[in-house]
Amino acid sequence: MRLYLAHLHRFTREARLFLAALVIFAFAASVPAVFFNLYLQTLGFDRTFLGITTTAAELGGALFSIPAAGLLDLIGRRRAMLIGASVTIACTTATLLTTHEPLIIATQAISGCGGVLYALAVVPLLAESSTPVERTALFSTTDGLTTLSLFFGSLIAGALPSLIAPWLHSGPGSATVYRAVMLASLVFRGLGLLPLGLIQDHATALPPGVPRRRTISYFDPRVFLHLETPIWRLALPVLVCYTAGSLIFPFLNVYLKQRFNASDVSIGFVLGMINLSIGVCTIFGPLAAQAFGRVRVVVAGALLSAACLLWVMLGNAYGLVAFLMIVRAGLFNMSLPLYKAYVIDHTPPHEYAVVNLIYTTATNVGPTIAPPASGYVQDRAGFGPLFAVVVTLYALSAALFHWAAGTSGREIAGDNQPGRGGIGVNG
Repeated sequence: MRLYLAHLHRFTREARLFLAALVIFAFAASVPAVFFNLYLQTLGFDRTFLGITTTAAELGGALFSIPAAGLLDLIGRRRAMLIGASVTIACTTATLLTTHEPLIIATQAISGCGGVLYALAVVPLLAESSTPVERTALFSTTDGLTTLSLFFGSLIAGALPSLIAPWLHSGPGSATVYRAVMLASLVFRGLGLLPLGLIQDHATALPPGVPRRRTISYFDPRVFLHLETPIWRLALPVLVCYTAGSLIFPFLNVYLKQRFNASDVSIGFVLGMINLSIGVCTIFGPLAAQAFGRVRVVVAGALLSAACLLWVMLGNAYGLVAFLMIVRAGLFNMSLPLYKAYVIDHTPPHEYAVVNLIYTTATNVGPTIAPPASGYVQDRAGFGPLFAVVVTLYALSAALFHWAAGTSGREIAGDNQPGRGGIGVNG
């Protein structure tokens, strides 16, 4: 614990400013996370369309990834994050101001473009604003603060409709109230642009003789397919587990409303507790990694997720289902920043941007293709078949995480030792 706290004190000015912006963004983003699907349902849209809106954002980001990489080279990390966050805020606002299906899909797609520009800049900025000594702590703190902010935001979000409804002379579950609550959250989200604007963009100092490549140059197949980092192997389990999660968790509010007739307050509480569980477990993830090794924690998280979701599929009590969802979220998401840090530690500095691009793409494939398929199945067969598929995919991802990190005992047990791109969790 003392070593972990010492790492926190080593965070740079840029890292601290980014964390401040992150807290604001995550707190505000919790409101649409609770209500957006419910809002669309009150407008009369079916769940297939709910899935399509999620896919539109992911697909927009995927199609924009190559231009975003070129833009990142041109304008730098700080400006990319500022522009990306601003586009996302503006387009989400536009989504809430229309009920026309093509416009909703279009604004969601453009929002995804802003999101990918922001996301491509984050990991290189954090990597360049830290040393291998405190990098695992920084990545875990980033994810931990995100989920803690989502926790408090979700708790407050759940209570907002009943507070605002009398002022708008409408019911707490009406589209008018949901829209007003989400628009107010977007105004607050804009405050996060202020600390981002104060960040100074520092380039990584490369070793002598190592040329600096532009990010866009990695899309040359001669370079893209022959990276020093084994990113294709490392990204595969991420693709599988994010696909699994995208079949269920974007619809968790709908699932709780349909199966248990849960209230807005109850849904906000459960989603908030899920984020609290993720936040607490993520912050203490480096301690688990020190004790057991990062790869072991990641594999265990995927296996325990499969076990918890199997019980959720079979259980009928709301309290038990909510508890298992909360526990599963914490155990699995604790492992994700550890794995991300593991990947970065096996990446040379001049490949940070392109490795992050491939890693981010792997996290986006599932959320792009899975939600419409999930919505289609829900409209016709409910959630039962989806849970069976998700349990299987999480079990598969556990095996792939183990394989991706290497099957030798030294790599699995000793993944906290110095890697090719830096030092592991023990510093």
